Amino acid sequence: MAFSCSYILSQLRTDESIKNEENSQVQKGTKRPFPFSADKEENVKEDIVPEAVDVLDSIFASLCPFSEDSSATNDVAIVHEERNTLPGNDEKDIEVIKTVNVNKDSDIEVIKTVNGNKDSDIEVISEETDYQIETVNDEEVYDFTNIPVQVTGAWKEFTNGKGNNYTRGCKWAPDGSCIMTCSDDNILRLFNLPQELWDCSKWQDITEMEAVVKIPEGEIIYDYSWYPLMNSCEPSTCCLASSSKNSPVHLWDGFTGELRCSYRSYDQMDELIAARSLSFDAEGQRIFCGFEKTIRIFNVDLPGRNFETRNTFAKKSGQSGIISCFAFTPQNKHISAVGSYHRSIGIYSEPDGDLECILEGQKGGVTQLQFSPDGNLLYSGGRKDPEILCWDLRNLGTVLYCLRRSCVTNQRMYFDISRGGRYVVSGNNNGIISFWDSYKEPRESDFDEFSVLEPVLFYMGHKDCVNGISLHPTYPLLCSSSGQRKFPDLLSEDDDQIFARELPERDNSLRLWWIGK
Repeated sequence: MAFSCSYILSQLRTDESIKNEENSQVQKGTKRPFPFSADKEENVKEDIVPEAVDVLDSIFASLCPFSEDSSATNDVAIVHEERNTLPGNDEKDIEVIKTVNVNKDSDIEVIKTVNGNKDSDIEVISEETDYQIETVNDEEVYDFTNIPVQVTGAWKEFTNGKGNNYTRGCKWAPDGSCIMTCSDDNILRLFNLPQELWDCSKWQDITEMEAVVKIPEGEIIYDYSWYPLMNSCEPSTCCLASSSKNSPVHLWDGFTGELRCSYRSYDQMDELIAARSLSFDAEGQRIFCGFEKTIRIFNVDLPGRNFETRNTFAKKSGQSGIISCFAFTPQNKHISAVGSYHRSIGIYSEPDGDLECILEGQKGGVTQLQFSPDGNLLYSGGRKDPEILCWDLRNLGTVLYCLRRSCVTNQRMYFDISRGGRYVVSGNNNGIISFWDSYKEPRESDFDEFSVLEPVLFYMGHKDCVNGISLHPTYPLLCSSSGQRKFPDLLSEDDDQIFARELPERDNSLRLWWIGK
């Protein structure tokens, strides 16, 4: 469809040409005379002014953003229009117009951007839009000049029943509506966000948090993960996956705690084997499960025993050891990061699963991987490893800096990254919670293998090992969980004192902190 101004003006007829045509039709007897007014100006310019063509061309270009080589006519119907405002950018109004070409099956989406007093720019994009990073100014959201304020927590949930029921991590739901915890009694607990939280005057009235849903597993829970597109307004998306010893991967309903389906892995002897780690991909379409030198991938909508197998180690090359963790980023859906207890990190291409490179530098088995929001950085942490390494994926193999923490056991200790990617938070074995600002300059030292980024704030959050850290996806809230396996001191000379001596102090709890301004 060619909306050229010169073409349209060339089709226009002046009053004199119309009069001559009417007179010719009257002489032929095909039409009655057209009644012209006697006051009508007879001298009408028939030439097209070039300046008018340019002006109208610009107008039609802004109103009709179609290519000139299109063969369709101007039968276009606007069927949908909605306005949205990009988060974090109040100066840009985005108007989305979806137009349907009547003569074709294709749909065209047009995005119109209005910037202040500037002229509107129109850009035609395809139907499949790329993921756009939400611009967030972490400095305006978080306040790390003061010690965070504890709002509430949960203690009784982890003191009843089993003697030392220590927690094993906590994770906010993707929509921020609830918190999931894992504990040594093999139960996944879901806690709702307190409604009184939004009124500071009522914080003293907030009672201890209680689990609204409890999901028991048969044996020790190896790993657990939220569905990445979880939204409480859509019950079908409210689900989570878990893997436990001698059991298949289970998909649980987040509202009722009922089992939806199972994903079963079998070895070459056709025996059921449990996944040691699991994670959904960024689009929530597949579940990646880690095994010894093997990754098995399930389609979420196809439960059962149908899976894709990827061998990570073959012919004395590749990534060996138990696959312990995964990381995906919506910004780059064509790569995935895989961690191993053999202290290696593999970068794979998706969806074919080819190994691109292996990153080595962790002193212990890799227990967690997480991409920065822009997808350019990869953070990794390991067990019995005091360093969280920041890898620059734009220059593979380069460690920008490391974050020091206390990690002296094989327990998995989580860290988290803020929405804007500026701050990193992690717990320590001594109960301290540390915050780092990635915008700060790391400290160079001749005695350190990597540059060290110093924390901007740290405080005593628990009386025991802080194994779980999770930042709320929207609000300045931090949840932390604590606890670890305790053993009596066996260095006493008297055997009777060994059994009479009390175990070290325990702090098996979940705590909610306000870290905003």
